[in-house]
Amino acid sequence: MNAINYFTPLEYSPLKLLNKHRKVDSILDLLSGRRIFDPLWPISVEIHLTNRCNLNCYWCTDKHLKKNRAYLDIKVVKDLFREVKNHDVGVTLEGGGEPTLHKDFSEIVHYAADISLDIGLITNGTKDIRDLVNYFKWIRISMDATNPEEYRYEKKSECFNDVIANIQKMNAVRNPSRTLLGVGYVITKNNDKNLLSFFESLDEIGIDYIYMRPVEESEDSLPDFEKLYKLHKYLIKNEDRFRVKVLLKLGERVIKNNADLPCVAHSLSCIIRADGNVVMCEKRRHDIKIFGNLNESSFEEIWLSENRKDISRQLLNPKSQVGCEVCRMTNFNQIFHDIREIKTINFI
Repeated sequence: MNAINYFTPLEYSPLKLLNKHRKVDSILDLLSGRRIFDPLWPISVEIHLTNRCNLNCYWCTDKHLKKNRAYLDIKVVKDLFREVKNHDVGVTLEGGGEPTLHKDFSEIVHYAADISLDIGLITNGTKDIRDLVNYFKWIRISMDATNPEEYRYEKKSECFNDVIANIQKMNAVRNPSRTLLGVGYVITKNNDKNLLSFFESLDEIGIDYIYMRPVEESEDSLPDFEKLYKLHKYLIKNEDRFRVKVLLKLGERVIKNNADLPCVAHSLSCIIRADGNVVMCEKRRHDIKIFGNLNESSFEEIWLSENRKDISRQLLNPKSQVGCEVCRMTNFNQIFHDIREIKTINFI
């Protein structure tokens, strides 16, 4: 087990925005009416390399996407990588489907390294990618189960032990000061029984963090929140018991409709789907906002297009967010709203 854990809560804190003060100023200008949209490039983009997946999670948010089994052409990916590298944008390789199933996955990762592009990965961990681990700034493996039986129920697969073995392989070869290694865990009423012992087993392996949230996509599978709040209190009280950092996101992951606020934080990130569509976010399924398509235009042309300006203006109306599912951008929108409401900005 690695002796040092380089992961700190700041890796998941909104305080990271302090490193992007021009971006913050631009969004606040939008919120105050001094801009009609935020023209600065996103801090990060999330790329669905493919819609193919080898698992079948019953609460999967992307089942509608997986039907077309699309994948991004490697030329489109490389063109995008060069563009975002010039603007210090980080790239997350993730679902739609399982990114490691893209036929050119290894070449894509090596190309990012060749141009010194910061990349992260969200994967289900079923593929052995130990040879690529140190090319990533971070890797998060979606487990969502504490044992083979839970895994079989949650994902309709027998891969639990294979995934644990692959995590061990990745941890054995990674440079921990270069690559953070974590586990993602969607909590349902069916997989919340053995969490503490699961934390201990992952701690023994030597991963850095566990990111946990209640299921958002299956109302009839919601876990017992009273039980989760007790777990949260226990983790705070016993934070020195584990080397691994456990992030249990509860309150901010149950708010819908963007807390009835303008969505100005959407420009912090965006989703690039396997069909090339650049979309605002992954939670707006009732009213998908498509900025453009990378098979037809460059990212810069799409990001500065009249279409994106028009969408940005629409999102300033809080009513435009009615129907939005739980979204991580709500937390950022609340922060921007609260900052604007501060009356004593010239005092510390």
